[in-house]
Amino acid sequence: GYTDSDYAGSVDDRKSTSGYVFHLGSGPISWISKKQTVVALSSTEAEYHTARGALCKAIWLRHILADIGIPEEKPPIIHCDNQGVLKLVKNPFFHERTKHIEVECHYIREQ
Repeated sequence: GYTDSDYAGSVDDRKSTSGYVFHLGSGPISWISKKQTVVALSSTEAEYHTARGALCKAIWLRHILADIGIPEEKPPIIHCDNQGVLKLVKNPFFHERTKHIEVECHYIREQ
């Protein structure tokens, strides 16, 4: 899947918008563009929330595909263009500035 978000894009409340799309073959099978429910304090946090939502959807899609006879053994691949998010996911240590998203990161790593 591919993910993106617009950090603090809403001029009314500064909430970001999350978006992602998943393809099967050459066609999209699931997509979303949705305002986040919390105000992200950084672009990394906004993108991280988007990646987490996309991962949850990817896991759900894997179960659906398996139920209809299209099992997938490889882990889902989530494409994200934010270097901060990529570093957070790969970093086993957390610091004071990132504690608030530690639980989400553990979830993503486990999946």
